[in-house]
Amino acid sequence: MKSFDGISFWWALIGGAVLALILGVRSWLSYRQVRADAKDDYSYKTQHGMIPVGLSQTEYEAIYERVHAPRAQLHMFIGLVAILIATPIAMLILEQGLNLIYNLSGQSRVIEPGFLVWQFFIFFGLLFTWVGIAYLVARRYHSQTPGSLQFEIDQHLYAGTDYGERF
Repeated sequence: MKSFDGISFWWALIGGAVLALILGVRSWLSYRQVRADAKDDYSYKTQHGMIPVGLSQTEYEAIYERVHAPRAQLHMFIGLVAILIATPIAMLILEQGLNLIYNLSGQSRVIEPGFLVWQFFIFFGLLFTWVGIAYLVARRYHSQTPGSLQFEIDQHLYAGTDYGERF
């Protein structure tokens, strides 16, 4: 694989790594805060008789964390890390694939390495890789979205009964 000398590609990777680090730390701190909020919320609701019968503190805290967790930050972090890992791999695969096409075409000048068509395929292949990863992360984010706190509590309490059919 050719080196990235002379282009600003390294700056994009470094910027992505810094952004991923910031999102990762922020997500970790936010998850810690949500755990503390869950304990405080349970204490407050217990004092005021707002906790349904049959719901333990551990169960309530787990439901609270699932509903109020900073999932968006975590998924953005996971997506950026996946993109940072996949980018060099995609570059290698794209370059090897284009080399194969170039050699199979009889080394046609149209697709000669380094020229416009070559750069076009590298650029859009890389964008396709990034968009594919972002799509998969967004799809997982939306498929795992919890309901409201009350809905999740009701789901938990009525899961083993006939009432669970309604939800």
